[in-house]
Amino acid sequence: MTLQERQLVFLLRWWAGLFTAAGICFAIFPSQIIYWLNTIGHSIFGWPYKNLPEPVEHFWQVLAVALLAVLTYAAFSAQSEIRQNLKDVRIIIISKVVTTLGFLIAFIYSGQYFAYLSGMIIDGVILFMTWFLYRRTVVSLGL
Repeated sequence: MTLQERQLVFLLRWWAGLFTAAGICFAIFPSQIIYWLNTIGHSIFGWPYKNLPEPVEHFWQVLAVALLAVLTYAAFSAQSEIRQNLKDVRIIIISKVVTTLGFLIAFIYSGQYFAYLSGMIIDGVILFMTWFLYRRTVVSLGL
């Protein structure tokens, strides 16, 4: 296994754990996550804008948990046999392109909520790190 593969495998293992933990938190504590993001924005960063309202329904929660389950599977599958399942990393990259852009659009057009900004930054970092190590691995393997 090349250095680039080992680094990508390490990152994918980290993502698998993170996506699993986030999915569990989204499933069990949906309102508390919004509360925590609002509190962090105001208390720690002095966010001057209004709070993101807590959800009153669970439609989007179900979709978020389902996406996190797919991302967990993709990360776990890819890291288990990196050369054979390298294409699974693309699922994570595509998902994070969509969510990063979605949070950016929501931030611009739906209100300057700290939750949108933090979602854009977090998913943007996941996107960049994953894409960077994926690209290095592809180049190292001559694909």
